[in-house]
Amino acid sequence: MTDPSAPFEITDRALDVATGEARFSYRLGDDEFTERLTLDPALLRDTAPGQLDAALDLVHLVMGTSYYKLRAPGRITVRRPISKAQCAVAEAAYSSGLGEFAAVNRLPLPHTVSWDVEVRDALPPGPAEGGRGALLPVGGGKDSALALVVIPDGTALAVNPTDAQRDVARAAGAPLLGVRRRLDPLLIQRTKEGGFNGHVPVTAINSAISTLVAVLGGYDPVVFANERSADEETMSVGGVPVNHQYSKSYEFERLFAAATAEVGVTYFSLTRQLSELATVAAVAALPLRESILSCNRSYTQRHMGGEATQRWCLHCDKCLFTFLMFAVFLTPAEAQRMFGGNPLADPSLVDGFRVLWATDKPFDCVGERAESAAALAHLAGTRAWGGQPVVRELGEEAAAFAAATGSTVAGFLPPRGEHAVPDRYLAALQQLLADARPPVE
Repeated sequence: MTDPSAPFEITDRALDVATGEARFSYRLGDDEFTERLTLDPALLRDTAPGQLDAALDLVHLVMGTSYYKLRAPGRITVRRPISKAQCAVAEAAYSSGLGEFAAVNRLPLPHTVSWDVEVRDALPPGPAEGGRGALLPVGGGKDSALALVVIPDGTALAVNPTDAQRDVARAAGAPLLGVRRRLDPLLIQRTKEGGFNGHVPVTAINSAISTLVAVLGGYDPVVFANERSADEETMSVGGVPVNHQYSKSYEFERLFAAATAEVGVTYFSLTRQLSELATVAAVAALPLRESILSCNRSYTQRHMGGEATQRWCLHCDKCLFTFLMFAVFLTPAEAQRMFGGNPLADPSLVDGFRVLWATDKPFDCVGERAESAAALAHLAGTRAWGGQPVVRELGEEAAAFAAATGSTVAGFLPPRGEHAVPDRYLAALQQLLADARPPVE
């Protein structure tokens, strides 16, 4: 029988350059797990061994959250020496990055982990060798779509590509690289047998995979599109903030950028200063808006063998939030055409919209509470949307919340806050923001 107190072990990893397959192994009690990534071997190039090792280690560390969570023993042994910067990334991924997981499974918060690891000296900062230009991971939604427009000579990257990711890359005219990620089947079995399940820091994992692709393929920088709303916690449990989007936050971005610098890759979020409304205003002005999809239910159904065509479900939290943001800048007819429906016309969805500014937000990638309230309050005062059933029902409530927080749509449109965007990308981003759509009246 497996000792429930046994540590989670991050054991070994290897890359076969001939086939492009990387293997990452872990041990949890009596169980051994191996996860595989497959990259296009034609893209691989000779890479400095130290940089390649460090990039593989970074993936190995954060990818392990998927297996650690089966029992969350609170102890981790790392079999290879890692740098201080990598250790900081790992500590954040397994603590704050698993905050939602711990909350849902009623584990103590904050989730703390003791580490048995040898910390090695850092590599000297690696040379930037991005001869192939920027690498832009895409999810198929508005944020990465905006990044593809701002950086038109970049290359899109998708892990287990979906139709939505292919569509948005095609609409932006960007080449798309695909990486195949295969979980160990034993993980699914152990979960069905009663192992803990829940959210892991997916953006951290995709960031590490993107860094590995950048090192092997000669790309630089790696550009994500995480907005400032990712810094707002989803809820507080016993005074401890729990953030569904922690690995999209600026705090995590800075930790991760320090680790990628060791392998010669610059890492940053292009949209860090932007609200969700600001991003939507820019995307709403582009034909590209018809090609985006930000529906987690559609993504899940596609990967579980459901509908062959991905589309907005218009019922999940992410769909409702995204529709609300676009409604501020589109007419009802434009929004209906883009989304294939109008959830603001469905009275049964009142509570689905109301929860967007609740004390406990949904565990999903939605924006700030005040931003959602300001958006709906704005719609209540417009000729275009004021008569919609959900807007009539929630208009006064949203306006009261927005007034209490001093929030308006106009106040969310200017960029603000810290960021790490290099100057050479700021001008293109600012021009796109200048050409953004005004709110509907």
